[in-house]
Amino acid sequence: MAKAKLVSLWSAPGSPGRTTLACSIAAELVESGKRVLLIDTDTQAPSIDVMLGLNDHPAGIAAAFRLVNQQRFDLEQLRRLSVELELSGEVLTVMTGLSSSSRWPELNSDAMAGLIQTVSEDFDFILLDLAPGIEAQLRAPHSMVERNEITRWSLQNSNLVIAVCGADPVSVARHLDAMSSLTDLQPVGEVLTLVNRLRSSVLGNSAKSQIAETLARLGQFEVAGFIPDDPAAADAATKASLPLALGKRSSQARLAISLFTKSRILGERNKLDKRLAKSVAKLG
Repeated sequence: MAKAKLVSLWSAPGSPGRTTLACSIAAELVESGKRVLLIDTDTQAPSIDVMLGLNDHPAGIAAAFRLVNQQRFDLEQLRRLSVELELSGEVLTVMTGLSSSSRWPELNSDAMAGLIQTVSEDFDFILLDLAPGIEAQLRAPHSMVERNEITRWSLQNSNLVIAVCGADPVSVARHLDAMSSLTDLQPVGEVLTLVNRLRSSVLGNSAKSQIAETLARLGQFEVAGFIPDDPAAADAATKASLPLALGKRSSQARLAISLFTKSRILGERNKLDKRLAKSVAKLG
């Protein structure tokens, strides 16, 4: 059986909608018939449990890492420590994050690697929602674990890194700086920039071309996709504790996420893709 494709969602500091996209992309993959494990590995502001309304959930990642370090973690423990969400008749497996960001010294890269290795053959995709910080050599007193250790390991070892960028001048500037630091890590997988919340109210009607040109000129990389701003659909999904894919299905944001997932993650092409691409292109 093939090993799962490891996909990390990461961003510069700020709130560009990384967790919302992680949940939405996971849901799109599940709707495509893929076995998906979504893990909240954000050591600074874990929030997938809140995003998905998982008020009463198992211990999650901290307990899993503890068992990995004790060489007692297996698929049975995975099922015990995760939540299975039914989405359109399919199942999304979710492992929630730390109960407090102060517990980050409990997470180390060796345990991260062990967890991924243990569950890899049971899933098609493993999605990681990462914290933004990647500075090295930051440690708590009396701890050998670095502050950003699992984020750095995940970025270096993922098959695909989706770097989320907001569609405003501040977010673009932060993204350029963060991408320079990411390059220094020498990730082995492909890195794609996904611009979220595209709107004309900040940069005008040519927002898409302005952002694309700036990132190409100053960062020498292309934008892999643009997600239109759709606050009404996003708010409705948040209110219902659902990924956007299960909210307003005609939402332009949802359609763009679906197109990005099918074309850039699954590598699928069909006649509908052209129609969706044209619809999304009109927004830029």
